[in-house]
Amino acid sequence: MFICTTLVGCVGPPEEIPCEEGLATVEYLSDPEEATVANINLADLNGDGIDEIFSTRPLDGIVTRAICDTDGCIEQTFSENLTAPVRTHIVDLDGDNITDLIVSDIGILPPADELVGKVVMFKGLGNDEFESIIIIEEIGRTVSAESGDFDLDGDLDLVVCEFGNIQGSIFWLEALDNGTWVRHNFDERSGAIHAYPVDLDNDGDLDIAVSLSQVYEEVNIYRNDGTGQFTKHSLINKDDTYYGMSGIEIVDLDQDGDSDIIYTNGDTLDMDFPNGVDPNEYHGVAWLENDGSGQFINHELTRVWGAFIGHPIDIDSDGDLDIMVGTFQITDVFMDSYRVDLVLLENDGNQHFTRHHYTHILRYMITFDSGDMDGDGDIELIGGGHRISFEGPSHRGIEFKWTPPGGCD
Repeated sequence: MFICTTLVGCVGPPEEIPCEEGLATVEYLSDPEEATVANINLADLNGDGIDEIFSTRPLDGIVTRAICDTDGCIEQTFSENLTAPVRTHIVDLDGDNITDLIVSDIGILPPADELVGKVVMFKGLGNDEFESIIIIEEIGRTVSAESGDFDLDGDLDLVVCEFGNIQGSIFWLEALDNGTWVRHNFDERSGAIHAYPVDLDNDGDLDIAVSLSQVYEEVNIYRNDGTGQFTKHSLINKDDTYYGMSGIEIVDLDQDGDSDIIYTNGDTLDMDFPNGVDPNEYHGVAWLENDGSGQFINHELTRVWGAFIGHPIDIDSDGDLDIMVGTFQITDVFMDSYRVDLVLLENDGNQHFTRHHYTHILRYMITFDSGDMDGDGDIELIGGGHRISFEGPSHRGIEFKWTPPGGCD
């Protein structure tokens, strides 16, 4: 069952970005009249060692896959059993040595408690053919599904964020030998955005790092006892429902051998933000430094309202990890606050960051990912935007390069 079709209108070939000090961009994929993407994911689905661009387009009900080379990009779509896909995960879920595409489908975008969410697997059959299989459906609005062996039985399970509205949960799906799944809830609250499997305390099993928003403004880790039983430990817990938690990234930011957490808070769709308060007093980017045993120190990095994503990447190729921050600064909110489209936090190698911010460049860049798209060993940074209220063109695949002062000499 081959459910990929080629799209027309692909951009390409992309132009070579000349060396200029500061931030430069080149467009791979464009939909100027569309609301465009919820998530960009760079991953290698066909096993050729070159990453492809996966874009979720919830308003169109499709996931697109762009395979790019020097001649341009060819796109394919995945649509069977999808309604409003928002996130992808690439993994050999069933252990048959063929990579699969896992899609989280929110069902509907506005807040609601209807059971319209689902997780869909496009099972790889070989030769770029796929079969669409619904893993779970008729659940709350679903925004994330990531794989990991939580019970150490040798197969891959899934952790799922059922964002919902008033009702929701975080649960893991235990993979059984007969191809079925058993659901285990470990937090029966709504608002979970991301859940990432990672061994945070270096004990040999997978814990889960989660960000929650809306009613509960939290960053939590759920420690695994090795059998799939999880205990919650709160790292960030804010009483203000308008704190605006917007997501996390897992990375060894200080390169000391353990996993740290970058988090952003800047959800500008929180309708209860108090009047007369500067959003920069609340919104921004921070990182949680892991001491190696799963204990964390919070470091605030910068304040910027509408901070939506902070993606780690060595953008200046100096051996340390910088952070690219995308904002979601809606025109008709916080109209007296200074607007910034992008913020680059340049690392000096000791986790001291210099801020470079950019205005009037690319709005609503709410998703980034990085990978090797041309097989040359260099890592490219690709971003995507979600246009609001038909404000200007929208972009689905923009490469960003940054050169520090004197870097072109």
